[in-house]
Amino acid sequence: MRVLIADDHKAVRDNLRAMLNEQQPQWEVSEASNGQEAVDLFRDSSPDVAVLDIVMMPVGGVAAAYEMRRIDPKAKIVLISGYYAPGDASLITRLLGAGAFVQKSDAVRELVPTIQRILSEESRPPETPVV
Repeated sequence: MRVLIADDHKAVRDNLRAMLNEQQPQWEVSEASNGQEAVDLFRDSSPDVAVLDIVMMPVGGVAAAYEMRRIDPKAKIVLISGYYAPGDASLITRLLGAGAFVQKSDAVRELVPTIQRILSEESRPPETPVV
């Protein structure tokens, strides 16, 4: 499992990497310091999931997610933020078809289960509509 994390604050990247390594030591984690780096790494390494901070300079997570979905419409993306409320961020996530949103303050508890959930959604067969 390959996870790309992108945040413009090194301390956040370090904390996310340490948390992922502790909870899922078999996962391979790569890092980007902004959205453009994330897109370049995504293009080169095709990670299973990208975890993108919504607010980064000079290219933010929303723009990076949009570009990743252009490259691979099935891209699995988790947006994170310490600024956005879940309702606002969920709207952005749905509009992008990005996958999910996790507040940074909840990342220790929610990031790994969220990644596992969006990856398992791909492997499930589509539900048959009830008539």
